[in-house]
Amino acid sequence: MKIEGKLKKRGWTKKEINDTLKIFREAKNNKHPAIKFLDRSVYWIVLIAAILGNFIISVVLIPFLLTLKDFHLYLVVITIGVAFGLLFELLIRSITHLEMGHHLFFGFLVPIIAVINVFVITLYSKGLEKKLMIESAYNPLVVSVVYGLAFIIPYVFYRLFLKE
Repeated sequence: MKIEGKLKKRGWTKKEINDTLKIFREAKNNKHPAIKFLDRSVYWIVLIAAILGNFIISVVLIPFLLTLKDFHLYLVVITIGVAFGLLFELLIRSITHLEMGHHLFFGFLVPIIAVINVFVITLYSKGLEKKLMIESAYNPLVVSVVYGLAFIIPYVFYRLFLKE
């Protein structure tokens, strides 16, 4: 719900709402250029951190992919995915100036990159298994999709159930 609707719901008059929105617009326009630059930079820094974090998580999964089987493997993948997804969701939520377009971008791009990272690492892990003569029955695509779904659970949960 937009701020106008929230204020109207709380009993604000049209003039009070317009005056408040005018103050917000003026404050946004009067920001120092360095602050505007930092506002834009935070968005990209978070995006790069999420991509690098997902890559690191993918690499951390290699020992689990080589040693765990079935239920235990997917339990670890889901736990890591939800944990990193929660961290990412809290990070996005703490950036107050993000607009809906930013949220949609983060909500679609980062999970897709996460799935691709995990898929590439699981394929790499399959190659390691052959070299080490270890057998496992997991499917790289299934592991990747499970991680991706687990990663977006906190984001979706917050957007659907906890956001006012």
